[in-house]
Amino acid sequence: MLRPRPSRSIRAVGSAADAAAAARPAARPPRLRLARRAVALFARPIAGRTLLTLALTVLVAGASASEPLILRALVDRLTAAAGKPGSAAAAGVAAGVVLFAVVLTARLIGSAWITTSTWRVKLGFEYQLRRQVAAKMSVLSPAVQADIGTGGLRYAVDSSAPQTAGAFTDVCFRLPQIVTYVVVAAWGMTTLHAPLAAIVLCLVPVPALVATFAARRQTRRERMFHRFWTGLWSWYGEVLHGMGTVRAFARERAEEKAFTRRMRWAFASIQRGIGVDARVTLAAGLTELAARIAVLTWAGMLVVEGQLTVGALLAFLGYIGGVFAPVQQLVELYPTLRKAGVALDAVFSVLDADEEAPDVAGAVESPMLRGAVTFENVRFAYRGDRNALDGLDVAVKPGETVALVGPSGSGKSTVLRLMQRIHHPSEGRVLLDGHDLRFLKVEGVRRQFGVVPQEVVLFNASVAANIAYARPNATRDEVVAAAVAAGAHDFIMNLPGGYESGIGEGGRSLSGGQRQRIAIARAFLVDPAILLLDEATAALDPVSERSVQDALKALRGGRTTFIVAHRLNTVRDADRILVLDDGRVVGDGTHAELLERCPTYATLVHTQLAAADTPKRESASESEDEAESRPQISLVA
Repeated sequence: MLRPRPSRSIRAVGSAADAAAAARPAARPPRLRLARRAVALFARPIAGRTLLTLALTVLVAGASASEPLILRALVDRLTAAAGKPGSAAAAGVAAGVVLFAVVLTARLIGSAWITTSTWRVKLGFEYQLRRQVAAKMSVLSPAVQADIGTGGLRYAVDSSAPQTAGAFTDVCFRLPQIVTYVVVAAWGMTTLHAPLAAIVLCLVPVPALVATFAARRQTRRERMFHRFWTGLWSWYGEVLHGMGTVRAFARERAEEKAFTRRMRWAFASIQRGIGVDARVTLAAGLTELAARIAVLTWAGMLVVEGQLTVGALLAFLGYIGGVFAPVQQLVELYPTLRKAGVALDAVFSVLDADEEAPDVAGAVESPMLRGAVTFENVRFAYRGDRNALDGLDVAVKPGETVALVGPSGSGKSTVLRLMQRIHHPSEGRVLLDGHDLRFLKVEGVRRQFGVVPQEVVLFNASVAANIAYARPNATRDEVVAAAVAAGAHDFIMNLPGGYESGIGEGGRSLSGGQRQRIAIARAFLVDPAILLLDEATAALDPVSERSVQDALKALRGGRTTFIVAHRLNTVRDADRILVLDDGRVVGDGTHAELLERCPTYATLVHTQLAAADTPKRESASESEDEAESRPQISLVA
């Protein structure tokens, strides 16, 4: 399998040096600006639930932070009431227990509701993100799709969506909860004993400082991994798609080893990153342990001396776990935000990528087309290269069949792409029935085109579903009628399930001719005004080609048709033949006219005739040699 070309998506990273290079991208937009864009795009539809959940989260955090103070009061009352029976003491203890139970119950119920609501917000955010990215992917320019690759795009979305949604809910809910708890807890500890509170609060930032030292290295690592996995899955998707070629050249083990080598390097790098995170967690744990020892030592002496109550000591110990746990969550939140920042880069790299000739402002719905097509001084170049079309001026009447022939790279397929609005002309105009194609909505235009390509794309569904793909609401009778018109009905009925037969991924259970006839049936079902045939029979054997040509001839009836073909015998009966060379029309006429006055066309014809005649001469020569080498048998007794 040929290795994919290098690109900004890093299609194949096989070493630490490659990965280090991948970790040095071009200038990136500020993360804060990306975050604001993400909130505006994906969070606005769920703003109401987000605000409600945020408010309840702050209330629950405040209630949680008040629990040690309530516990202190309860323990102190119990201590004071010890050995002093009486209804007043019992009532005071009962009131403290009830208050503690009410606060704890309310916190538990609120936490349960917050968990459910947080997931709804998270899923809503992720849904909006995936929906918009999926919509964008369907209109990405071919250049962008080729650059990133299908596998790379899928990985970017599958990995980026949950990371970004998780970071959004963490920032919205966990961060305010942590801040609220720490503020209330700091106030509570200060009211209990200010010097002890100062010791604890001085140790609280230590885990965050340790995490900050590791942040830059870990961020570079996350960015590198995102590019690595995007490139790896893009490459491996191509390997799976081309598995026939891989097997044909016995490259299965080589591709497996290449994949395994890259995975091994990635996992080793991930393990190193986990080691860094583990050391940060260890530092946080040791800091909390130091705070507990300090408080127990000093507060214990204060309790013995009668300067601090047992309830206050228990409250302090509760606050230590309560304060360090949120700070530890902040430390854990940082890697989440770090990964989300890298994920946002990937999401917006897709959302900001070039589209496939998008609708311009003020575009209108396409009217029903009769099929008149005009190219007015059209020029077009791919990615700044030389012009693929250079001053194309052609007018085609409704119902006319026009063949486009010429050497490879002469601009034939570019003509069809401009008509389908896959690209906009660099200069000039394409007119449909006198309407400038640029100002017609592309969806309405494409619905009136029927396209039969050389490489038919079929889906892993039934035959009927594939024929009805362009018109999902078509009835079974309409599907059958289209198949009959395309000459496909007989072979479909011979399949085990008829029209409900599955055809496998890409239609691999069908022959090339059968796939082409299903594509023709699909075009019949659309009933297009304009038909585009792009090398529709180039890959077929002569028998299949004849049957497909008959179906195509029936399909062309009364429709404006453009035929791109290298085999000139498929274009002889066209109304006009346009000969293109280097992006220009160098011949326009019938087959007989062009043979006389167009040297380029005559050369193409003579070259194909010579190529077709060579096998016949070789076959005849072999037959003579075989005849001479065979033993002579005498017929005389």
